Amino acid sequence: MTSSIPATTPAVVVRGKGDIAIDPSVPTPKLRDDYLLVRVTAVALNPTDWKTAEFMMGGNPVGTRVGCDYAGVVVAVGDKVTQPFKVGDRIAGGVHGSNQVQHEDGAFAEYIAAKPDLAFKIPDSMSNEDAASLPLGLTTVGQGLYQGLKLNTPENPLKTPQNILIYGGATATGILGIQYAKLSGYRVLTTASAKHTDYLKSLGADEVIDYHDTDAALANIKKVLNGEPLRYAWDCVSYDETAIFSAKALAFTAASDAEGPDSLHYYALLNVNFNAVKAVDPRIEAGLSFYYTAFGEAFEKWMPFPANAEHLQFIRQFWEATRKLIDAGKIKPARTYANSGGSGLEGVLVGLQELKANKVSGGKLVYTISQ
Repeated sequence: MTSSIPATTPAVVVRGKGDIAIDPSVPTPKLRDDYLLVRVTAVALNPTDWKTAEFMMGGNPVGTRVGCDYAGVVVAVGDKVTQPFKVGDRIAGGVHGSNQVQHEDGAFAEYIAAKPDLAFKIPDSMSNEDAASLPLGLTTVGQGLYQGLKLNTPENPLKTPQNILIYGGATATGILGIQYAKLSGYRVLTTASAKHTDYLKSLGADEVIDYHDTDAALANIKKVLNGEPLRYAWDCVSYDETAIFSAKALAFTAASDAEGPDSLHYYALLNVNFNAVKAVDPRIEAGLSFYYTAFGEAFEKWMPFPANAEHLQFIRQFWEATRKLIDAGKIKPARTYANSGGSGLEGVLVGLQELKANKVSGGKLVYTISQ
């Protein structure tokens, strides 16, 4: 480590169940051969950041560093890095927050280790805060829409639109999913509060259905479909009730339009009651994505997960295409709420509480760490 890089860094860490705090001095991560060392300029918050400590995920995250989304400046490049990143580049990416195997991973610090496979150079026209809001959501889009649901990609869009339901269009991930699905040639139906209708339509949503009255929302979806098939549903909220809702929407599809098992497709971000989904309609193939498998490295949460080279290879290819879309200005970051409750790592702690209290919708909390 060069003399210009400090030996220690302040970081947000898990101290116990539901206990996340700032440690003023943890060792700065070592430079691994296939990693970058990054000085952090901004971070964005995701529900997984507080949930790991709150629920302990069946493991022991005590001592791990929290956070997945960052923007920053490259200060060192590992010898085996093949991506075209160099010292001084302004980049954004995703890291494995609260990694129970590699404790020094995590975005909420002044210096971090970052896997270059899940990173992009920030365009001059994009702020650090906007860039930091993208990586976890983009990775999840890749896993859900393309690895899971196997939709056509933006590089090979449908010539004739097909319907897809994105439940939770005003979530940070849903906002990105709407844009990708539209670029891929799909007709996008999404659920959200009515106040978000104009915003989501500006991103490409064709229909925005208010979800508050479940029966009315399902009736509206059926009306909007007007007999057309709905074969795909992506659930960006992923509670049992949203899974059942999505399954009922898929079940409107006539037998002649989706015959046989696994002809309808539901994908979630969390482990919902998949048996209940199948009980609504046995034609539904149901699955979920898990952000952390994208790194292709072994880890532990509620159970050990082996390294998955196939998932890493998929996400490498997805990010290659995604970098081009970002450079072309075809992907808009979710609206950002910058420095709510304060800036720096102290602000991050406030924001995690706001996120836990479900006070954030229609955008993403971001915090400036340094210039």
